[in-house]
Amino acid sequence: MASATRAEVAGEARLLAVLLDIAAGRDAHSDLARHAANLVGAEAGGVVRYLGRERAVVVGEWRADGVRSVPVNAELDFDSSNSAIGRVYNTGAPARADSYAGLRGEMPLVMASIGHRSAVAAPITLETGIWGAIAVSTTRDEPLPPESEQLVGDLGALASRAVAAAEERRRLAASRLHVVEGADEARRRLERELHEGPHQHLLALSLQLRVARAQAADGSALAKLIDDAIEGAMEVDAELRDLAREIYPLSLTERGLGAAVQALAVRVPVQVNLRGLPSRRFAPVIEATAYFATAEALAGAASEAAVLVSDAGDALVVEISHDGATGAADPYGTADRVAAAGGFLEVVSQPGAGTELRLQLPLRS
Repeated sequence: MASATRAEVAGEARLLAVLLDIAAGRDAHSDLARHAANLVGAEAGGVVRYLGRERAVVVGEWRADGVRSVPVNAELDFDSSNSAIGRVYNTGAPARADSYAGLRGEMPLVMASIGHRSAVAAPITLETGIWGAIAVSTTRDEPLPPESEQLVGDLGALASRAVAAAEERRRLAASRLHVVEGADEARRRLERELHEGPHQHLLALSLQLRVARAQAADGSALAKLIDDAIEGAMEVDAELRDLAREIYPLSLTERGLGAAVQALAVRVPVQVNLRGLPSRRFAPVIEATAYFATAEALAGAASEAAVLVSDAGDALVVEISHDGATGAADPYGTADRVAAAGGFLEVVSQPGAGTELRLQLPLRS
């Protein structure tokens, strides 16, 4: 009895871990399918997400050794009356299909072709409606036990909470990313306005002053006054261009991350060793996040730094080391940017040992 109790507790703990993984947005649907199949003694289990009234995609699957099943990412048409998942979609309640013999439609044909005789399914629902279903099936001649609907239905209710939590996390992440993208667009717009407005006016003013200077006698008080005005206009224009670069560098918009980091390395007052830069373009939010993280890191360098920006295919990786300490300020909101982009940021700083930063941003197609 004690042994059975320990086994039950271990099974519940594993199920809880699976549900927590799903709630956290990790892909654990195949583990959920395995739990569902084991719960009723079925040879196969699956989790599907509905794509509409007659179509679903498999997001998780498990099968016993020697048993065939529908693979993950496969899309299937279903009829609301000829399959368990179709009946679940139609009723919003657990349902079964005790035999596929003689039934028409893609789902019965597929299940029969892989040797499955009957199935039970239960809904995964959100506040907005039905999301998907958990399904279990058997290759045996006899149908699944009568209590299967209740057992799989209870598991579906738990899975519904986990999926709802994951969907809310995705919604919040998308909202945060939208805010960051909106802020970046505002930065780009402000940079363009500074370039096309005050910068152009200063250039025109400088040209007019130079025309006036050509008409003033060398050494005269008027010539000195105009020279001072020209110098002042140039200083203001330089400060304006520096401000525009801090807001959103033009090179990042026009030439991409590699060119922008290269230009940044030239401007900062420390020696920067560029160990590698990417050659292709990325999504604007990815480029901006990587660039501003690099700018913030280099601002803390004392005399030298090393920068590596590498394209790992599915992720952009930024590694920076320098001989300074990590500052408390976060002028570009780097931590929030990285979190909104679904990335990972690690900063290690020790007195006298400098600072190391590693940033990883997922690249989405």
